[in-house]
Amino acid sequence: MDHVDEAPRIQFERVEYRNWLDTLWRPVLIAAAAVTILLLLLVVASKPAWDLLGAGRGFVPEGLYFLSGFFLVLGTTFGQAIGWALGTGIAIYVMTLIGFSPNWTTARLAMSAVYLGFAGLPFLFFHILYGGWLLGMPREGLREWLTANYPGAYWLLIYAHPVIDFSVIPLAVVFLGVLWTYGERVQRERTLQTVLALSLLGTSLAIALSLAIHSTLVHLRVGL
Repeated sequence: MDHVDEAPRIQFERVEYRNWLDTLWRPVLIAAAAVTILLLLLVVASKPAWDLLGAGRGFVPEGLYFLSGFFLVLGTTFGQAIGWALGTGIAIYVMTLIGFSPNWTTARLAMSAVYLGFAGLPFLFFHILYGGWLLGMPREGLREWLTANYPGAYWLLIYAHPVIDFSVIPLAVVFLGVLWTYGERVQRERTLQTVLALSLLGTSLAIALSLAIHSTLVHLRVGL
């Protein structure tokens, strides 16, 4: 019985993962290029905000803070996506060990569960556990100071901040909607795979940007 039970699991792990790797590299490459270009445009348009963040301070020349900020956020974005992929693989393996069938439904359950944790936990940490302390800090004059001294940072740190935070909601709707609405077509159609990759990396980018914005605001509020 052990050999019989193990056979489908081995087939799922070897065949399904190999097929996914063979087909997903193009959608992933498209999504990676898209988020990289989007982040580059955001950094160029809000260069003063990255000067205020000062990523790599002490090691990077001040004139290059925008570049260090770009690579910091980009690395965080891709790192989170890789973490999601690894977490999904581990979740699938554990689920098959405890009795789930090694099929597409199990894979989608694992992908969804890990995605919800990956997308929700950072915001839960920042906005519930950490956000109360941040919001309770003195903020008088912050908007005026930014407007007067760093107008190019104002729109990202103040205006776009909630937009970036709440963007994870429609991105999650797209990701989970495509994953569960189109069933096995997701395994075959490159367009659907590209939409999934874009929504996943878009979520990673939103979280990474939110982390950078929160870090900058903390630095400013402590310093003001």
